[in-house]
Amino acid sequence: MPGVRPAPSRSARRPVFGPLVGLSLALALGFWASAAPLEAQLSSTPSANGERTRVFLDCQSRDCDSNHFRTEITFVDWVRDRTDADLHVIMTSDGVGGGGRRYTLDFIGRADMEGLEDQLTYTSRGTDVRTRTLDGITRTFQLGLVRYVVEAGQGDLLEVLWQGGERGAHEVGREGQEAREEEATGDPWNAWTFRFGLSGNLDLQERRSERRLNPSFGGDRVTDDWKFNFSLWANLRRQRIELADGREVRNDQDSWRMGGLAVRSVTPHISVGVDGRARNAISSNQRTRVEFRPAVEWNYYPYAEANRRQFITHYGIGVEYSDYYERTIFGVTSESLPHHRFAFQYRAREEWGNAGLGFESFQYLHDRGLHSLGLSGDVSYRISRGLEVNLSGNASRVNDQVHIAASNFSDEDILLGRVNLPTGYRYRGSVGFNYRFGSSLANVVNNRF
Repeated sequence: MPGVRPAPSRSARRPVFGPLVGLSLALALGFWASAAPLEAQLSSTPSANGERTRVFLDCQSRDCDSNHFRTEITFVDWVRDRTDADLHVIMTSDGVGGGGRRYTLDFIGRADMEGLEDQLTYTSRGTDVRTRTLDGITRTFQLGLVRYVVEAGQGDLLEVLWQGGERGAHEVGREGQEAREEEATGDPWNAWTFRFGLSGNLDLQERRSERRLNPSFGGDRVTDDWKFNFSLWANLRRQRIELADGREVRNDQDSWRMGGLAVRSVTPHISVGVDGRARNAISSNQRTRVEFRPAVEWNYYPYAEANRRQFITHYGIGVEYSDYYERTIFGVTSESLPHHRFAFQYRAREEWGNAGLGFESFQYLHDRGLHSLGLSGDVSYRISRGLEVNLSGNASRVNDQVHIAASNFSDEDILLGRVNLPTGYRYRGSVGFNYRFGSSLANVVNNRF
């Protein structure tokens, strides 16, 4: 695969640091160093016009290690705010078959490069270690930057290295295609991947102790036309608390859940599927709950763009069976109830930030007064240079708690979270802002301490 690196400079600046004697001398040296122009401290090989491409990385996806990218990619200047950038790079990711992930890099030119846009992707395998994934993303990042570095008049400072040996690109590309075809037709697992996990937690104190064990198992199969997955998970919890009067309270709770999903791609905008779930939970008074729901989904944007923007409408109708530990407020110990669910969700990731808005409606069909409505939203908006505002919240009207036990709750059950309390609403909200000022450059990575 071709790689790109800056041409070696003819001279290198090597700062010399003397020994530090005492805290006052360290502070004096710090102020003296900060008086020098920061660009001079951070510069490597300059371009012919003395300016390097200034890049703003906008990344919230998995494996977004900005320190790694800034350490490995040194032929651009990294900036802290998009208003200072010549190039805005948005990195997103989504899951693919085999447990891997597809990382999408959207390159968006700004200022003199406005209108110059590009997109590259890198796909990792589910068995890749994190270092290999980061190296693959970094190589893809470097290739995407070449176009903009050349546009900035710095092409003479780049070298292209071909690592395919003496064979031609056509031969290497043909072999790669044959390997992919062989992998697709000769896969003994037929695109299925499986995972097994086991984790434990131990917290021991003189008057309190807690032990947890969490086994899990799952699998998935993802192709362009079909998506299948299933999962099983359990939580085994043992807790002991000694009260002030010497009494000992035990809080032992075991719970499990399992689920499966099958989705068929109909068009670039429409999918149909079946969702099945089962669970038990002492806090929900459910010894067993089984749910089955076919559904249809429409996305205004093509699913191929879902990592940047989506506007989804979803409708499903199904049935659930519940077997309760205790008689419910409706006087039953088990029941089967039909229901339907409608939801829409909008999400966008743009240069100005990101935003999301969602609405969900759930209703039991045997008694339409048993329903819930929920509205949620969040926005992260870059108002101006260095200033970003973050808002999020959700509100729900709740009238579908058919599982609530008819018996009275003890204070002990409430404090230990053994029961769900009846409620008619749920609200949550948060607001905040971040303001960054000072140097616009972010080239240096210092991992000491």
